[in-house]
Amino acid sequence: MIKKTIKIIIFILGIFILTSANNICLAEPIEEDASSTKSRTIGSAIEDQTDNFTETAGFSTTMEAEDIIATIIKLVLSLLGIIFVVLMIFSGYQWMTAGGNEEVVKKAKSRITSAVIGLVIVLFAYGITAFIFNNLPSNVTGGGSDTTPISGT
Repeated sequence: MIKKTIKIIIFILGIFILTSANNICLAEPIEEDASSTKSRTIGSAIEDQTDNFTETAGFSTTMEAEDIIATIIKLVLSLLGIIFVVLMIFSGYQWMTAGGNEEVVKKAKSRITSAVIGLVIVLFAYGITAFIFNNLPSNVTGGGSDTTPISGT
């Protein structure tokens, strides 16, 4: 039963990874300029293709630290949402196929309750994260670099 559960989770995570990577498949090939007589090196072709990929996929080479952190948090919260859905489907299936076995029904209900509590925690985490990142000042600097004198001294 555990092996089957692990296979289902791996399958659903694989689907998530494939569907979230759809922008990678949309990268357009580099178009050669027919009027250009310069021969291109492999290095410049790879660099051009990398730049094209980053633009098409929505990546930026000049991301700030808060953008990177926000992207990581969104990815983690998305994975947790997928885990919630997997747990709900698995528990619902287990409950429906319990065949009157009270122990299996109790276990499925417990798992559903835990999954809902986990979802509430994830939603609160998302709300707190969104609040913090929306209210963060964009020009935060490190302390100790201000050399202006304090007025009144």
